[in-house]
Amino acid sequence: MSRHVPEPVRAQIEEESKSGREAWASGNPDAAERHFLNAWAALPEPKLDFDYAQLLSSGLATFYRDTRQFDKARRWIEVMRQAYGPEPNVYPEFLAGTIAFESGDLDEAFRLFRPWYEQFGSRPFEGQEPKYLDLVRRRLT
Repeated sequence: MSRHVPEPVRAQIEEESKSGREAWASGNPDAAERHFLNAWAALPEPKLDFDYAQLLSSGLATFYRDTRQFDKARRWIEVMRQAYGPEPNVYPEFLAGTIAFESGDLDEAFRLFRPWYEQFGSRPFEGQEPKYLDLVRRRLT
């Protein structure tokens, strides 16, 4: 069971995250990155024991994917996998597939998407870019 972040720390994490989103939206990815990393740094040790580890690691992986910093995105996927626990989980694996796709590694994207498609059909792809589901369907036919 994850531990809850103490209230003062939670407020700091939320403020840094908000500032990061605002900087990103205003076209300043360097400032956004600093804020997002400050939010992670505020998480007490051991970081993976806390409930915010999943949220923050997925946010960082998504930020790095969307800013096309794929090596950093892949590093945060590894943190995210640890935060979600020892068993494979659809969310980190799906996000890893989107990173692979966006970086041009379509074989890896398909490898990551396929088991979730076979297990759950199109459900994990709902609300996502249609190109991810299209890749799986094209490769399976």
